[in-house]
Amino acid sequence: MSNVGADQQSLPDTKMEFAVEMRSPCCANRVKNALDGLKGITSINMDFSTQRLFLEGSILAETVRDVIEKEAGISAVLLGLGTTSKQNFGAGVAAISIGNSGVQGLLRFIQTENSCIIEGTIDKLPTADPVYLTVHESGDVTAGCDSCGSLFKSSDFQGILSQLEPKPNQTAEFKLVNPNVKLSEILGHCVVVHRGNQKLIEENKSERLACGIVARSSGLYENSKRFCACDGVTIWQQRQREKDMKS
Repeated sequence: MSNVGADQQSLPDTKMEFAVEMRSPCCANRVKNALDGLKGITSINMDFSTQRLFLEGSILAETVRDVIEKEAGISAVLLGLGTTSKQNFGAGVAAISIGNSGVQGLLRFIQTENSCIIEGTIDKLPTADPVYLTVHESGDVTAGCDSCGSLFKSSDFQGILSQLEPKPNQTAEFKLVNPNVKLSEILGHCVVVHRGNQKLIEENKSERLACGIVARSSGLYENSKRFCACDGVTIWQQRQREKDMKS
């Protein structure tokens, strides 16, 4: 994958806050055993009485959740992301779910003092053609991804976030740093997954596979919810619905 602005070894650590369905010290031990030795983790703190896990490292949040759920067999919900700085510069999220190609995924954005950290997992990507992730002029999806407009451009940022390199299973997992992206500028804009090279994207001739709108999300310690406001189900019930939809 083309890692815009930094290579993997220079990525900064981020802090993550999870709600984890730990009901006893035994559950907490299962979570700890699942995470022990996982590359990219620098610190772990958990409290089963509050069902909270705090973790620091360069690892992807989705990787942490997958390991907890698959190896420990316990549901986990990401509540907040932040930097190791004491100051919260903002966080965002974009669900890649609009489009008919089957491509879908989730992106997370963390604003730092000097750059934006973008991490994500995108599934069902084509593996034979170039695939790019971009930011566009608007958040209009009334006509699907085609109504997102042209590339969003500022004095420093030209709309291209990264070229993705899907694995043979058609999944791309990535964490990158872009010093030219400002979360405050792209909130409400569409992020689009393209099939085609950069020239085709610039000329609006690439295939737009899927897209989603960048929205503000909770930072560290800003989300204490136990129930989903939309229908009153617990966060664990909602998480099970998400897993059922993917299976």
